[in-house]
Amino acid sequence: MEAVLASITQGKLLLGITAAAGAGLFGHGFALWRRRRRIEDTPTSKVRSLSLGRVELAGRARGRSPLRAPITGAPCVFFRFRVEEERRSGKSRTWHTVASGASEAVPFELEDETGRILLDPRGAQLELEPQLRETDPAVTPALREIIGGSGHSLGAWLLGSPRLRVTEARIHDGDALYVFGLAQTRAGVAAEARRALAEELRSLKADPGALVRFDRDGDGRLDADEWEVARREVAGRHAAVAPEDPVVVGRDPSGDTPFVLSAFGESALVRRLVVRSLASVVGGAGLALASLALLVSGCA
Repeated sequence: MEAVLASITQGKLLLGITAAAGAGLFGHGFALWRRRRRIEDTPTSKVRSLSLGRVELAGRARGRSPLRAPITGAPCVFFRFRVEEERRSGKSRTWHTVASGASEAVPFELEDETGRILLDPRGAQLELEPQLRETDPAVTPALREIIGGSGHSLGAWLLGSPRLRVTEARIHDGDALYVFGLAQTRAGVAAEARRALAEELRSLKADPGALVRFDRDGDGRLDADEWEVARREVAGRHAAVAPEDPVVVGRDPSGDTPFVLSAFGESALVRRLVVRSLASVVGGAGLALASLALLVSGCA
């Protein structure tokens, strides 16, 4: 009897978890729909006329640093990879990720006919088509290093059990790129400017020869008014020098603006979002309602 009650309780718990998962999938579908609306409602900007805030850009990817994808070694400006192993439980087979990564720490640029803008790929929602998707690949030295670094043994894979699957997506220099994100002042630019200004003012104070031209009354020292004239001149000179990459497009710290890097143009991206949104809403609603119906019928 206790076993029967325990089985019923476990069944109800499983149905409750399934209903919650369906509700989560339903909510995810609406989030994708809102993302699609925001993308459609935002006009495409040009780099030269870019304003701070939510932006949509289209152009070509341009690299800054030499970068190679870890599995294939192909040159690129951005990569994402995943290594999975097949696990079996009875008749069921599932794929589990054992190693993955992306070059999020390496910024690159988007170029259109008006100029270039720096992209910070950290936290981006990536819409990329993998150039490599292979099951039972040859275990190359690069793949051997990735697997070894994940803490897994190569022995079983080299013997063919369990099976291995690898995926690698890349953005190459010159590839068409669509970007939706937040244009913002580069983190640290203001602080860098303040430090440079303070350093030059300290150097000015320590150089009597340089101070002479601000000593209007010729008494050999700078009073408060004379020092203010000197400070304003130095500050004005720093303000006139535009720091490198003062603006970057990246993730919105508040989370209000989605950040998307896509190898697909706006129209193709919108179509993908519509399909995924509808599938999530319909599938999530169906899963949640079916689970709740079974749960209620079981309680009756």
